[in-house]
Amino acid sequence: MPHKQKTSSSQAAWALLTQGVTTARLESHRLRHILSRVLQLVEDSDKKEHLYQVAGDLIMEAPERLQKLEIVLDRTSLALSEMGEDFLSARLPLSEKQLILEAIKPANGKGYRESVDRVARKWAEKSGDGRE
Repeated sequence: MPHKQKTSSSQAAWALLTQGVTTARLESHRLRHILSRVLQLVEDSDKKEHLYQVAGDLIMEAPERLQKLEIVLDRTSLALSEMGEDFLSARLPLSEKQLILEAIKPANGKGYRESVDRVARKWAEKSGDGRE
């Protein structure tokens, strides 16, 4: 039974980490919008020169720091998704996995055409038409 408890604990920890990174990434996105607005206000201000004199280092540094933060969060998110692939794949039934694979498959038109042909062929078989 200890193995089952450890697995459940790992699953909960993975879910909490994923949620934390996702929430942090969303907040960094919101912060990016706020920062963009602040920078636009600075640029449009008649006191622009004064603002750069007293806070130029902050005005210039903030976007760079935010970009570094976004990269770290994106890297962590990708690592968690890669690590979670095996975990989630083991939990989902084959039909759910197939649904996901079809949903993320690039839409090049070929998959859709094959699907239409398959439905038409099955309909013809059931109706006794016999055409292929």
